Amino acid sequence: MFRKTKARLTLLNASVMFLILAMLGTSMYVYLRTAIIGKIDHAMQTRAAEYSMQQPEMTFLFTGGIATRIASLGTWSATASTFERTINMIIWDEGLNPLTTLIPERYPYQLVEKLRRTFHKTELFNVRHDGAVYRVINIQINADNAKRLNYVSVPDKDSYIQLISDISTEISMLNVVMGLIIIGIVFGAGLSVFAGLYLADRALVPIRSSWEKQQQFVADASHELRTPLAVLQTHTELLLRHPDHTIEQDSREISTILNEIRRMKKLVNGLLTLSQTDADKLELQMKPVSLGRLAEQVLGQVMPLASLKDIALSWHVNPNLRVNGDEERLQQLLMIVLDNAIKYTPNCGSVHLTCTAASGHVTLTVKDNGNGVAAADLPHIFDRFYRGDKGRTRTEGGAGLGLSIAKWIVLRHGGRIEAASVQQQGTKITFTLPAL
Repeated sequence: MFRKTKARLTLLNASVMFLILAMLGTSMYVYLRTAIIGKIDHAMQTRAAEYSMQQPEMTFLFTGGIATRIASLGTWSATASTFERTINMIIWDEGLNPLTTLIPERYPYQLVEKLRRTFHKTELFNVRHDGAVYRVINIQINADNAKRLNYVSVPDKDSYIQLISDISTEISMLNVVMGLIIIGIVFGAGLSVFAGLYLADRALVPIRSSWEKQQQFVADASHELRTPLAVLQTHTELLLRHPDHTIEQDSREISTILNEIRRMKKLVNGLLTLSQTDADKLELQMKPVSLGRLAEQVLGQVMPLASLKDIALSWHVNPNLRVNGDEERLQQLLMIVLDNAIKYTPNCGSVHLTCTAASGHVTLTVKDNGNGVAAADLPHIFDRFYRGDKGRTRTEGGAGLGLSIAKWIVLRHGGRIEAASVQQQGTKITFTLPAL
């Protein structure tokens, strides 16, 4: 059953981790590219913006259609303190013919042709040629701007300037980074599968545990209900065999049916309580409760049960001890513990209850001198449906739910419950609650 769930959880966990790695790698690459190419773009845009202002130190001579740049075409710093960028310039006339004398040396004919076909672009763009990458921006210069830029020979029509920067080194570095990121993502994808499998196993641990407990709970409940139902069916069939009998004649069968109904009612109530606790739907009505007086009240209720077995019931209770709790649930707790002690104590035995306070806590102890619990069974007596002697407890009417409910009540009140037992000497149940 859990195989498909495990596969789905593994796929989900691996997908999430792979997406996270992919997003981190992509974000890192985009950040680096934006930071590096962004600085280059800023330097070129700053340089281009200066052509809209007068620059008396830059002069171009037009001779026979060829322009010779007098100013330096070398390194130009957009922000000298932070970034220095080599930006070259090509001047084109109105017929889109290159005028710069540096063209043959720096830019081959094929590249110039590629640049010639890019004048329709108004934003920064890249041009690739022979493995190199160039960042380019186009600037249109009319006659008025040319005058302000101190051209010696002013063309009658518009001319163009292209600012060009070789970014091959930066692109190569970014490609290396991208390759490393892709390798990391692929390697991380493999690890994500193993990590997803591990996380799926960890996630299924409580699910498996809950499922096993639920299955055990259903099996135990079915087993407990099967016996009283079989008894009810048997005695009902006996009644039907003699439809002419009076109630007095069939009183034994009717009494057995009534006892089994009571047992089933008790079992169903216990199951309902436990199901509500599992769903966290059982709310406690917390208020100050005199635990000493509540213990005396419960003792009065169980005294007839002790008398039927000639059990000596004794107690030492301080009536002034108070706790903050749900009075109904605390009464149920005391009834469960005392009822168990009386039920599993042989005739003429003894049960003793003490209620004391110390260090801000109230401690109740119920001790009997019955047969006790085996050492192997003692750690499990608070488990649901657990019974050390299943035959005896079914005869006594127990279903193995009482101490489970008692433990839940104590824990919900912020206390703790413990059990100690020695076979043939008796059992001691102790629970401690915070004092008010």
